[in-house]
Amino acid sequence: MKKPEGLKLTEGFKISKNTSVIPSYTKDLHKAASVLRRGGIVIFPTDTVYGIGCRFDNKDAISRLYQIKGTSKDQPFPILVSDVNQVKKLAEVNNLAQNLIDKYWPGALTIILPGLSTYPKPGLEQLYKPGLNALNAEKIGFRMPNSKLVLDLINKVGVPIIGTSANFHGQKPPKSFAELDPKIIKLADFTIKGRCQKGIESTVVDATIDPPKILRQGVLRIRSV
Repeated sequence: MKKPEGLKLTEGFKISKNTSVIPSYTKDLHKAASVLRRGGIVIFPTDTVYGIGCRFDNKDAISRLYQIKGTSKDQPFPILVSDVNQVKKLAEVNNLAQNLIDKYWPGALTIILPGLSTYPKPGLEQLYKPGLNALNAEKIGFRMPNSKLVLDLINKVGVPIIGTSANFHGQKPPKSFAELDPKIIKLADFTIKGRCQKGIESTVVDATIDPPKILRQGVLRIRSV
C-alpha cells in the first residue's frame, strides 16, 4: 500500500463544538477520539471532502447519524479503516479487492466488499442485527483515507469509524469548512476545522463482481478495473 500523506491543516487548527480553540494537534485528536468512543458524532476534514461519523459499532450513534443526515437506513454508510486487518474482520477481501487495496490505499477509493455472515469476535454478534449500518447486508463499503488526521483518529478510537459526507441528504458534499451547513455543525457533538486535500468525493468501485464495476467516478480517475 501507499504511504499516507499528512493532512495540510489551516493555520490555528481548531476542534470545537462552537468556536473554542485547542491549538495542540495531540489534544485535538484526544478530544475527538474521546467524543467518538463515548458514542458521539464528529465532523472532520478528510483527504476528499468533509466527513461526519461515529464509531462503526455503536447502534445508537449510527441511528442518530441517519437522523442527522436524513438518509434512509437501507443505505449503509461507508466505513473508514486505518488497517486492512480491520476490513478482513468485517468483510471478505477477495483477490480483486486486494489488488485495488494494494494499488490505491490509502487513498480516495471506496471499495464495496461482500459482507461476512458472522463476526469473528465472540460477544459482537449484535453488530449484524438489522438497523446497525446494515453490516448484515450483502455489501459494505470501506476506505482507508490518505489523511494522517483521520488515520490517527481511528487508531485513537480503537475501532473503525463511519465516514460519510458531512451534508444533509440531497445536498452537495462540503469540500471546505466554509461550505459546512451551520445546522449540521450544531447537530454534531464536535467539529474539527481543517482542510480537505482534494475537495472531491472518493471514487467507488464494487469489488463483489468480476470484473469490478465503477459505481462513482470521483477524484481518483480510474478508466477500468
